[in-house]
Parts: sequence; C-alpha cells; structure tokens
Amino acid sequence: MNYTKWVLLDMINKCSGFRSFKQIHAQILASGLASNDLVASSVVGFLGKSVTSVDYACDFLKQVDWRESSFPFNLLISGCASGDAPRAAFLAFKRIVRDGFSPDMFTVPAVMKSCVKFSGKGEGRQVHGVVVKMGFQCDVYVQNSLVHFYSVCGDCGSAVKVFDEMPERDVVSWTGLISGHVKSGLFDEAMSLFSRMDVKPNVATFVSVLVACGRMGYLSVGKVIHGLIFKRSLGTDLVVGNAVLDMYVKCESLCDAKKFFDELPERDIVSWTSMISGLVQCKRARESLELFHDMQSLGIEPDKIILASVLSACASLGALDYGRWVHEYIDRKGIQWDVHIGTSLIDMK
Repeated sequence: MNYTKWVLLDMINKCSGFRSFKQIHAQILASGLASNDLVASSVVGFLGKSVTSVDYACDFLKQVDWRESSFPFNLLISGCASGDAPRAAFLAFKRIVRDGFSPDMFTVPAVMKSCVKFSGKGEGRQVHGVVVKMGFQCDVYVQNSLVHFYSVCGDCGSAVKVFDEMPERDVVSWTGLISGHVKSGLFDEAMSLFSRMDVKPNVATFVSVLVACGRMGYLSVGKVIHGLIFKRSLGTDLVVGNAVLDMYVKCESLCDAKKFFDELPERDIVSWTSMISGLVQCKRARESLELFHDMQSLGIEPDKIILASVLSACASLGALDYGRWVHEYIDRKGIQWDVHIGTSLIDMK
C-alpha cells in the first residue's frame, strides 16, 4: 500500500494505544514521510502523553534525520509539559541531551515549565546546569523561565542570583521575581524590588504588589499603587480590580473598599467574596447580610467562603432564623461542608 501523509495522519489519530502505534511505526518509516512536519507532529503529540513512551519517542526521532532541527524534540517536550505527564518532559530532555542533541531557547522554557508542574526542584537544577554549559545565560527568554522556576519552588535566593546575572531584564523578569517573593511571604523584599523596577509594570506585577500591601497593611502604599493603576487605565481589568478591592479589605479600610466595590464596572464571585467576608471580619455583620441579599437578588450563587461568612454574621447578630435558612440552602444545594462552614454552624448554635 502506498501510504500518503493523510493516510498516516488518520491512522495515528485513530490509534487506540501505545501497542497499536508500534504497528504503525514501521509503515511510517517505510513511507519515507517520518520527517514530514505534519506526520512528525502527530507522532510526537501521540507519544508525548506518558512517561512510558518517552524513550520510544526519542528512538523514533533518532531514526529520522532531525540533527539540524530542534523542532520535533521541542514539540515532544512541550507536549509532555502541557499534558498529564509533565515529568516525561524532563526525561525526554535528559535523554536527548545525552544523545547529543543541543537544546535551544525554546527547549529550556518548556522543560522548566514541566519541572514546575511536578515540583521537580532537583530536576530543574539539572536543567539549569545544562543552560550554563550551553551558554544560554544571555537569553532573556531562557533566564526568565529559570527565575520563574526558582520563584515558584520557593527558592528566592537562587531566583535572585539568576536575576542579578541577567544582562537584560524585561517586565516578565521583574514580575516573576516579585511574585515569587510574595508567594514566599517576603512582602517587604517584594516591595523593594518593585521600587527598583526600571520597566513598566504589567497587570501581574500590580496584582502581586497589591497582595503584598494587603498582607502587610500598607494602606498608603496601596493607594499609591491604585493611583498608578488608574493612571495606566487598568482599573477596568477584573483581576486588577479584585486585587485592589482585596488590598483595601485586608488593610481594613472598609470605606475605601465599599466605594471601590460600588464603582466596579464588573464583579465576579471573587469580588463579592472579598467584600462580604471583609465586612464580617471587620465586625460589620449587618452590612454583610445586606450585601449578601443584594448578591442573591442578582442571581449570583455564593461560594463556601461567602456562606461561612454569612453564617458567622448570623451568629454575631443572633439572627438564628436567617442562619437556619442559610443552613437549609447549603443542604438543598448539596454543598459539601468544609471546616469553615462547619465551624460557622457550630458558632451559630
């Protein structure tokens, strides 16, 4: 049979499993189309779904003359990193480097992404070693992936070291380092980095520094950040808006929070949760119940945090009838209790 690329693509697409693919393998090689971009993409996409088929995928790619192109290897690693077997991406990277393949600026970020997904701190350090050996320290795209990796893993010291050695930094570099410090609870350090930033911040940068302001109670600084956001016309972005709102709530500036909440052009469950739970935490239980009523009148379904907050408000006000109604609502909707709802129900009795 004379196999065309379309026939082969159809066969791969219909392949039911790894064993079935082995039967197609010989036909692909015999057709002479193994190096066709579409066929190679389909093969690599299929084989990059599990750890068990990584070696087989690398063997397949070695049988084709891909030495001058990193395309199929990057495709394999990206597919593994994006799928359900992220560790397979690292194993593929390790194998192809051992076989003499030289990674490029697209290979490293993909494999670092996989290391983040399976929390492979040791594996990520191995990739970093390859980066140094290959001389990729000057590539901002590669270095950003390393900063992000170390930041997410909570190793801010290594992230700073990579950052400081970068000959060029962009907004992704700064934001990755700032957000990493915020996630690690190093809020003052994050604010210090923000003050040193020599490029325009983006949405993610502002969200991170607003979180830091809220956690540290830096209301005056938070207001300055809010002003910068307004100046940059980012106030209509829902994610940024929720971050501003949460900052005011965390700083217990409820007047500013309520004013900002009322002016939001769009609200989601995060907006309502921040405002209602904030009112309860600041002992303004009656206002929280009024806001909960407003939310219900708009047909918005509450989440567990809102329900726990409302039950706490009922307990503090002695509003047992309203609390029983909320309890019945939880049961009627089949909402699973968590520790917050359970504790709030106990407090109400």
